[in-house]
Amino acid sequence: MSEAAVHKQRPKRWSKRQIFWHRVLVGGGAACLVAGVAAGAVTTAQAKQRAAEAEAAALARQEAVATAAVVCAQEEQAFADLISDGQAVASANASQLAQTFHDQWEERRQAATATNANTSWSSPATGVFNASAYGSSGADKIAYWRGVNSDVVGWLRVPGTNIDWPIVQNVYDVNYYTHLGYDKQYSYNGVIWTNPSTRTSASESGLSSNTVIYGHNWTNYGASPRIGYSGDVMFAQLTGYHWLSMAQSYPYFYYSTAEGGEFTVKIFACFYTELAFNYIASEGDMSYIINEARRRSRHSFDVDVNASDKIVTLSTCTRAYGKTSNQRFVVMGRLLRPGESIGPVTVTSNPNHKQPSVW
Repeated sequence: MSEAAVHKQRPKRWSKRQIFWHRVLVGGGAACLVAGVAAGAVTTAQAKQRAAEAEAAALARQEAVATAAVVCAQEEQAFADLISDGQAVASANASQLAQTFHDQWEERRQAATATNANTSWSSPATGVFNASAYGSSGADKIAYWRGVNSDVVGWLRVPGTNIDWPIVQNVYDVNYYTHLGYDKQYSYNGVIWTNPSTRTSASESGLSSNTVIYGHNWTNYGASPRIGYSGDVMFAQLTGYHWLSMAQSYPYFYYSTAEGGEFTVKIFACFYTELAFNYIASEGDMSYIINEARRRSRHSFDVDVNASDKIVTLSTCTRAYGKTSNQRFVVMGRLLRPGESIGPVTVTSNPNHKQPSVW
């Protein structure tokens, strides 16, 4: 056998360097295996950590919502306390706070009731005069409510709406009932009230030239108000007269006094206005008020009216022209004259009505 053949059959001897690198490679493979297992453990731990973080975030959101609710309640209670102390009546600063509170809560209520924006009308206006809606004036309820609150001076009922409320009057301050209920305690929805100067009487001759009646509208003050949603209380449904069909269906309302007067009021104007228009004057130049109201009215009513007529004006808040607080929605009518009776009124669109200056 040749030296070369003998050499091939001998067991191969590894050098120290080869042995070293063999150990490194074999050990490295084991290390990789261990590292892979460790990596899997790390991944699982990370997943658990992320799940824990997500759960913590969810809890944090729940706590934030709960905290916001508590803050709202605290703010409301703080304002109620302010009123109960009498500061809201006596302080100009408190009056400003009242306006701020009003605007903030309007925004919150608008957000809270956004889902009701497209609520189906529960009592839709048809554009056809609804004679069946005109029944009791509500005057028979006055005596009971005067027992609850001696400031009750009358009753207002607007057919086609849920406006069927006693009217109160504080003879010293028109803002006295701004945030009070009929029990004179804090109330979010408030009451229906009139000016200190308003004269009530059993007869037409004893009434103010212009009886102005106010009520809150917290929920139905957008540019496209709904009609007939039961969640709209006090004067919120008054803005339904934005629509021509509403005015055509219900062109009258009832105004009664504690002295025994029961009056039917025939609507001649429904309009948006800025506060610069002094439509709330109880006496004065009624011709100007009447003519300006008709210029601003969204609808044209075939109703004769002049300065010798007794006028009843219903006024509420709106944000139809943005978030400014110097805008109102107003429905204005006159008492029926001798010989007149309830019946259809011709009401048409007034496309060129005067727009309010509230931008």
